[in-house]
Amino acid sequence: MLAEALPTKLEDANLKAATRMDKITSMYAFEGFVYALDVHENTGRISPSFSTLVRDFQAMVAKGARNVITFDICGDGSDASYYEQVIDAAGNVGINIIPLVWTLLNPGDNFTTVDIPRINALTQAVINKPDPVLAVALGTHGSSPLYDNDFGSANNLAKYVRQMKSTFAAAGLSDIPVSISELAYGWQISDNITAAVDAVDFFMINNFPYFAFNAQSGGSATSWNDFTNDTTYYKSIAQGKPLLVTQTGWPSNEDQYAPNSPDVVASVPSEKAYWNLLDSHCEDFFKVNNIGWMWRSWDDTIAGWGVTSSHEKAKWNFKARKAC
Repeated sequence: MLAEALPTKLEDANLKAATRMDKITSMYAFEGFVYALDVHENTGRISPSFSTLVRDFQAMVAKGARNVITFDICGDGSDASYYEQVIDAAGNVGINIIPLVWTLLNPGDNFTTVDIPRINALTQAVINKPDPVLAVALGTHGSSPLYDNDFGSANNLAKYVRQMKSTFAAAGLSDIPVSISELAYGWQISDNITAAVDAVDFFMINNFPYFAFNAQSGGSATSWNDFTNDTTYYKSIAQGKPLLVTQTGWPSNEDQYAPNSPDVVASVPSEKAYWNLLDSHCEDFFKVNNIGWMWRSWDDTIAGWGVTSSHEKAKWNFKARKAC
């Protein structure tokens, strides 16, 4: 009976996976938020419970979000059951989720003993709870594994992307897209990126004009030029694969990350202006280029970068178009 039932299960899984790529390929305009899973002692935050996850995901959906990407880890990141809880919460609300494997190594950490268990835990959680999963990402601090050199080389990173895809395929989930969340600069400084470009199913773009050396205010023409320059680079290496800006944003303060420009304006009005700048280019950029964007982040767990404060209050009445 198992041999007879298996093809139907595989066909059903592949259909769902194909729909995932269809969703990614058709995306443009506002898509959702980055959501942190980590503990922050300074704010008293603990890793979100299931009820908190559901509450926050519901609030995102009410603001038009269709997707959420996780950031950082709970505990040491090796607990598959916690990732399953996060995925379940997304499914409960009806939002697509891109769970991210946090690969940042602290001083003294070993890739084999720290990152491999994290990769295995998230992979198993996705296999156990595949339905709400839109894609899976490998990432790190700023979610930039090439820039942070977590894997030692672009070739080695590509190996782990391919390995994850093979594991999904063996579980009957061959079309779950896998990518890396990365800065343009991370790709640019890496030697021999061909294997990594070939390995990813689509490109997850980290695009932060705030860090540009000529940055000014969030809503400035300079911000838009810097944003489009990075996106143009991605188009040049993507080989026609879909692009999705999975992390962009502007902080309301400089507490977490200092800027590289002395002219940066980090304030709530500047953050709001950058949000509105993205939304204002729905017709002439995002729709034309078939690119969606996601905001980092939902709350101020990453100090200053959320649309809501650490007290879960909206910094402004934010909204963005999902279509134009």
